[in-house]
Amino acid sequence: MKKIIQTSFIAALLLTLSSFLNSTPTEFTGVYGVSENDPSQIELTLNEDKTFSYKDFSNPSKKIDVNGNWELKNKHIHLINYSSVYSFHSKWKIVDDGKIAKSRKGMTFYTLVKK
Repeated sequence: MKKIIQTSFIAALLLTLSSFLNSTPTEFTGVYGVSENDPSQIELTLNEDKTFSYKDFSNPSKKIDVNGNWELKNKHIHLINYSSVYSFHSKWKIVDDGKIAKSRKGMTFYTLVKK
């Protein structure tokens, strides 16, 4: 019984470590946004120190400009530790080898491209 527990613990430890090795924060970090001609001016900046900056000026009466931290959970970036009057896209999926950030909130879909 003791051997089974030890083997299970080692297997769980190896799986946990391998999940960290597969995706490094540097493949997610960078500035994602819409084209310069797009009047919505949406931009998500993910820094290597796990901080973020998010700007969404698509609605002039509800401009969003927040800063906080981000964490990686189940291959999604979750924006945390921020203060905002308005709700916004706080869960992002980074796809295409870190070149595209996608998010969905209700029936609103955002796709931002790494600059």
